[in-house]
Amino acid sequence: MDMAQENLIPIDVPKGDFEYFLKIEANKRIFFSGKFGVGKTFFLQRFFEEHKDEYDVYHLFPVRYQITSNENIIDFLKYDVLIELLKKNPTAFQKSEVNGIGGWASLFSAFFKEKASFNGFLQSVISSGENTLALSPDPFFQIVGRLGRPLKDLLDIDKEFQVFKKKYLAGDKQGVDEFFKEIEKENTNTVSTDYLSHLLRQKISELKGDKKSVLVLDDFERIDPEHIFRILNVLSAHMEGDEENGFGFDHVIIVGDIRNVKSIFHHKYGESTEFFGYFDKFFTVRPFYFDNKQAIAERIPNLLKQVKCDDEGLKESLSESGVTKNLMEEVLKRAFAIEEINLRQLYKPVTHSFPEVRKGVYTKDVFSDQRNQCIDTGIKLLIALFGDKDDFLRVLKKIRDGASSSPHEGMAWFYAEYSNSMLRRLLRLKSEAKHSWLKKYPVIGVQDQQSSSRVNVYLEGNAQAHARFFYDTFVEYIEREKYQKVSIYEYEH
Repeated sequence: MDMAQENLIPIDVPKGDFEYFLKIEANKRIFFSGKFGVGKTFFLQRFFEEHKDEYDVYHLFPVRYQITSNENIIDFLKYDVLIELLKKNPTAFQKSEVNGIGGWASLFSAFFKEKASFNGFLQSVISSGENTLALSPDPFFQIVGRLGRPLKDLLDIDKEFQVFKKKYLAGDKQGVDEFFKEIEKENTNTVSTDYLSHLLRQKISELKGDKKSVLVLDDFERIDPEHIFRILNVLSAHMEGDEENGFGFDHVIIVGDIRNVKSIFHHKYGESTEFFGYFDKFFTVRPFYFDNKQAIAERIPNLLKQVKCDDEGLKESLSESGVTKNLMEEVLKRAFAIEEINLRQLYKPVTHSFPEVRKGVYTKDVFSDQRNQCIDTGIKLLIALFGDKDDFLRVLKKIRDGASSSPHEGMAWFYAEYSNSMLRRLLRLKSEAKHSWLKKYPVIGVQDQQSSSRVNVYLEGNAQAHARFFYDTFVEYIEREKYQKVSIYEYEH
């Protein structure tokens, strides 16, 4: 099994729930809710891949719709649906419906209100590329250059355009002129937007056969708060009443975080404004709340063992029972449980090389405290994952406040060992045995171990006391930036 397959998050638990939910009679509109980065897109792609014999899916990402006016949002949606349809079946349209590049010219006239020269547009595509069209002073070029799907996808499947492109690049002026005359001849009647909607509805119905057609509108968390309700309202108006979805889709699934949308709504319209009275038009039955936390939490240890590490000296520390791996696992599981880290963040050190584990960061010499080096590496990786020291401390304190009431079973050894490792840097001398740092804990002994500069703290009490002591020590260790030290020799001599 390759790494990609090994790292797949099981979807068995939410899969059964969603399968049942999707088959509820007349459940035509669904708001699929889950926190950003928790794996919603991954789940939906996996789910519909496993059910491809039942559903014909058009998976779109409307984040770019925020750049345009309300009247053009549906035009952009039609364009995206058209591209998806053509990817599924490039020969979906017959000559009587869309006749080569001339027919595409009519379609573009239906998409956009500006009547720019389509001939000049085609030449610009070849001369500068569709990705640079947004820089053009022509408004028609600007809009098409910023489309949610590349124009190249559409033009590449058109044989007539390929013939034209060859003639244009070869400098065949006569051939190019003849081509444009053909376009003008074919493009005498502009296709209306209503006809285009009818055409898409007809083709979607034809292509799905006995399956259910599904339109997925994904990544609404990425849309600017200023635009999210504007886009949702325009799309909702396109649903064509209570019984029908636009283009005749059997299901429309909007993907986002309902809590985030609710927060934006109350910020915009006031806390006293009824949210669900407004929002229930985006779903038929109720929102579907996606929850795959248990499967992700169980996968964390496996992900940590695969952290990209260039330093050979640290690889053992990231193995099954390694010092760095154990520390990160304890913190990340708790952070994930309180929704302070997401699946995308957890994958980052597996898919990217972090400088915190680059070659040469681990020092194995007579003066180095090798165990603390591994702890410090784990801390630096955690800080990188959470963004910076301050944000990590905020999360760590939040974990600490809950950890003493819910310590992980069988972790007393962990709390004791890691606390003492950090204490050896926080409390270096025997004379510090009565340091104020220890006064609030049930300490029964502070003993030297091999060196007058090393301490071991033994606590009375249960697992809750040990958990609280560990996280208090951990916070102090980071606040005093002891993780920046690399050896006992460095700070004791």
